[in-house]
Amino acid sequence: MLYLYMRQNRDFFQWDNDKSEETAIFRALTWGDIKTVLKKHDKLTLKKIFLRYYFKFDKRNQNFWKIILEINENEINKRANREFKNNS
Repeated sequence: MLYLYMRQNRDFFQWDNDKSEETAIFRALTWGDIKTVLKKHDKLTLKKIFLRYYFKFDKRNQNFWKIILEINENEINKRANREFKNNS
């Protein structure tokens, strides 16, 4: 299903050679149609990708997706601390 989604939106969401599923979803979250993104992907997947790419969203998109995906600051802080410890 995601492959079909990527193929249909290839020109819009893929301007480089990154063909990963997560990148396609991140780009859809950032620049895609909100209703389409929410229909095509479950909240758990979107939440996981949002937390992984949180720093790449601008402040307005961060706040919007935190509300839509029901994410609180504690989850973001936990994720940031875990990533920091893994990268140290």
